[in-house]
Amino acid sequence: MIKRVKEYIKEDKWFIISVIIIILIFNIKLPYYVNMPGGTIKINDRISCSSCNDINGSLNMLYVTEYVATVPTYLLSYVIPNWDLENISEQQVNNESVEEINIRNKLMLENSIDNATYVAYTNASKYIKTKSKKTIVITSILDNGLKIGDEILKVNGNDVENTENIKKIVSNSKVGDKLSFRIRRNEKEIDKDVKVSLKDGEKVIGVIITTDYVYDIDPEIDIKFKRSESGSSGGFMMALSMYIKLTEEDIIKGRNIAGTGTISRDGSVGEIDGIKYKIMGAVHDKMDIVLVPSGNYKEAMKVVKKNKYNIKIVKIDTFKDAIDYLKNN
Repeated sequence: MIKRVKEYIKEDKWFIISVIIIILIFNIKLPYYVNMPGGTIKINDRISCSSCNDINGSLNMLYVTEYVATVPTYLLSYVIPNWDLENISEQQVNNESVEEINIRNKLMLENSIDNATYVAYTNASKYIKTKSKKTIVITSILDNGLKIGDEILKVNGNDVENTENIKKIVSNSKVGDKLSFRIRRNEKEIDKDVKVSLKDGEKVIGVIITTDYVYDIDPEIDIKFKRSESGSSGGFMMALSMYIKLTEEDIIKGRNIAGTGTISRDGSVGEIDGIKYKIMGAVHDKMDIVLVPSGNYKEAMKVVKKNKYNIKIVKIDTFKDAIDYLKNN
């Protein structure tokens, strides 16, 4: 048997080598993302609520199609229009790994859902009460001992209520001071000393943190996302979809509406990346209107004019801007 195998390898070694090379070429990951036109996700199909209203029309989030580059996709990006390369380092903060970038994006999605829920329920005048909350590290800018996903429990012995608590402690400290952090990491509580530094004239500890909330709400709404989906750019459309489900007024009027943008608890809509690919996806999926943050409006209109797209682009700064536009148009 072994003799036959050796003979087979000897006779067909170049074929075997060719197969191995092809497999490697298609599976070796390069330090680039390939970005290309995306599409739409019908968000009202992702939101379930037994006592909520149906939406007359469709509300859609926009996404960018993105893959970690392999040799073939890297080469194709130089040939296929609107396939663009982005160095992974452009999405990295402090030399994050791809895995850490993915964890950060998942945390941002969770925070985005929290903010969207709060904005939707408060604007719809529905019951919402905070049951619990925790403060999470979503990005570590400096090598200070804190990692993405760490839950901050105490600073200098004081319980942490939200991000403002930490900002106040840092602000009242001196540059060079070491703050004692009690954190939860991988289900274990540990202590870390974190140094206060000066960056652009401001005292910092080198992390970006966010507060995640668990709410008691009525009526109950459930939002479903796929494991591959992440990031905060769908927050605004999640809030809009929940709001419309919770209220009786028909402001969609049978239209296909898409949008993008982050959402803050105060209702501010923030700009996002990849607007070029998102507008292309909206056109491909035959959207009537696209709601975009004011910070992305100029680039969105440039894409529309360049490609002579027949689609309405609406600039918004706040959640209320979107509601007012849809009610009055």
